[in-house]
Amino acid sequence: MPKLTGNLRVKTIPGNAGARPCYEVVFVPYAGRLATRPAIANNHDELVSLLMDLKFSEDDAMRWAGKVRSEGLVLIASVERTDSLLRERGLLA
Repeated sequence: MPKLTGNLRVKTIPGNAGARPCYEVVFVPYAGRLATRPAIANNHDELVSLLMDLKFSEDDAMRWAGKVRSEGLVLIASVERTDSLLRERGLLA
């Protein structure tokens, strides 16, 4: 299982007339062209759960989710995960 290194970009997508606000998580690899796609979390609890599924500790997941809620956009640098984990969580095509 090859490991991929990159950043996780987590941002708040504000709601509009027809849609509710949500959070978008995207894996941005350091090198190479990969078919990445965003994972969507509908609320704060789903975002924490998604981050924990990506092997962040509960404390780190809560901290990052809180930061996204207050700032709107967070870049989590130097994330190294296996490609199979990223595929299972919907971040790779």
